[in-house]
Amino acid sequence: MSYEFAKVKKRKHGYSPEQVDAFVEMARQQYEHPEGHLLGAERIRETEFDLVRGGYEVSSVDAALDRIEDALANREIMRKRETRGDYAIADQLERITEIVRGRIERPKNKRFDRAAWPSRGYNRKQVDKLCNLIIEHLVNGEALTMSEVRRIVFSAQRGGYAENQVDAFIDLVIQILHIERNS
Repeated sequence: MSYEFAKVKKRKHGYSPEQVDAFVEMARQQYEHPEGHLLGAERIRETEFDLVRGGYEVSSVDAALDRIEDALANREIMRKRETRGDYAIADQLERITEIVRGRIERPKNKRFDRAAWPSRGYNRKQVDKLCNLIIEHLVNGEALTMSEVRRIVFSAQRGGYAENQVDAFIDLVIQILHIERNS
């Protein structure tokens, strides 16, 4: 696992090289020593880096983090399957899917709490559109890619959906897609 990232021009903003390098080193150690618990796939999804002038190109770092997350998630699922069996994976998928379905089966504009006034949240229509894609995937088996879910960007809206709830929901959907990919 080796990564070199291009830097943006000195006047543009990119991810802090020091933070990214330290994080990638921690990921490398986790990958080389899978019995350790330095880092898991979930932690990668939660990671944020400061933006600095002349930093690393955001899209290339994000793409690398996606590959690292996939590798660690695959390993975590395989380890669980080896130690606890296929039933444990099927049970985990069922529990997560039940939570996600419970959320997306709510009426439009009421699937998540609203951001407190005057704060902004995620645009409700855009989030509901993603929820409809997820429903189609879960109910009808329509294709839904990891990158569609990971790269979604929502506009800000007063009275929009609470960002923390939507972000946690998206993490659950990504877990479902990882399990499906490893089944």
